[in-house]
Amino acid sequence: MSILQRYVCGEVLRSFLLSLLTMSAIFVLFMVAAEAMKSRLLSPRDIAELIPYIIPSTLPYTIPVSLLFSVTVVYGRIAGDNEVIAVKAAGLSVMTVIWPTLFLAAALSGVLVFVSRGWIPRSAHNAKMVIFKDVEDTFYKLLKRDREFNTPGWPFFIKVKDVEDRVMLGAIFKKKGKRKDNSDTFTAVVHAKKARMQFDFPNSMVRVTLEQAEVQNYGEKEEDVMLVNNDVLEIPIPADGQKPMQRAVQEYTDAEIDREVAEARKKIATDRLRETVRAGFQFATGRYEEVAWGTLQKAQVESSYYKRKINELTTEQHLRTSMALGSLLFVILGAPVGILFAKRDFLSAFISCFVPIITLYYPLMLFGVNMGKEGTMEPMRALWIGNGVLALLSVWVYPRVIKY
Repeated sequence: MSILQRYVCGEVLRSFLLSLLTMSAIFVLFMVAAEAMKSRLLSPRDIAELIPYIIPSTLPYTIPVSLLFSVTVVYGRIAGDNEVIAVKAAGLSVMTVIWPTLFLAAALSGVLVFVSRGWIPRSAHNAKMVIFKDVEDTFYKLLKRDREFNTPGWPFFIKVKDVEDRVMLGAIFKKKGKRKDNSDTFTAVVHAKKARMQFDFPNSMVRVTLEQAEVQNYGEKEEDVMLVNNDVLEIPIPADGQKPMQRAVQEYTDAEIDREVAEARKKIATDRLRETVRAGFQFATGRYEEVAWGTLQKAQVESSYYKRKINELTTEQHLRTSMALGSLLFVILGAPVGILFAKRDFLSAFISCFVPIITLYYPLMLFGVNMGKEGTMEPMRALWIGNGVLALLSVWVYPRVIKY
């Protein structure tokens, strides 16, 4: 690159790094504050461990906006100082000072595409694991604070006198049930001098070790009492309690998405076809009573589930690439607008670019995500509508900048 191009590229890079640092700090601050308010149990150590995993998740949003801000500021300033006029007076095209930034934006888009395939999803998953890394610890903190645990959907109401070193002292477990009139009641009560809980999420089970416990089963006519010691009480984890621990689609790497999509397509191609052929043979041979209608219905339901899963996974995959390449389009649009607004303040140029992005680009991106997940439109098409709009706006702006 020439001295002029190195100068422009250096100005844009310095401005970009400063704005990226500022925006990342703001994003991380809000995200950590939101998590802290939601859980209310994050310690300073947890927050310090969480921040390195949150920062990568913000990059697909902070890098494009920081690039847009930096190019509007830099190109607005050099145009306001008549440096663009000096370039054209030297017989050079205005594209001479724009090309370096386009190459920089293309490089950053390539980096975003790469990290979005693996590093960012893994960081998002690790961030969630920091929050849920010790479910038992979180449970004991809540129990020590409130002295009881009564979450809707859980089969037991738990009350304790105190908690010391993950040991519940004077624990009472009341099993929830329903009367004939559908009103709430307790069908059994367990009094334990000490109790310990162990969460087993893979098996959807909580195991409670009871010491010096008394179990009372309430019946309509009699009351059964049983003494137990070092016995284990198994409590199933309800489906709602398992959702936070399940991996979201944003936490899958591209390699994992490819494997999941291939497995889902294999299920669609084999399972429903196998049941359909079997039912067809049974019909053809007149064995109507042997047709497994329940199995056919299950195959149909599972086929619909796998189709939705494929749509969600492929939509997420195309969303990552589309947002990464959006950085390049932000620069393609922001550089000429910054030059056009040379005689005004840089904030006007930034807002003039950012308003169409907020009102068109991101809503169209959300629209494409919904269309792709629902299967209404192919994700490859749905996720590129917003980028197409930015490209059209750039085509409309560039001729004026190059000509005048």
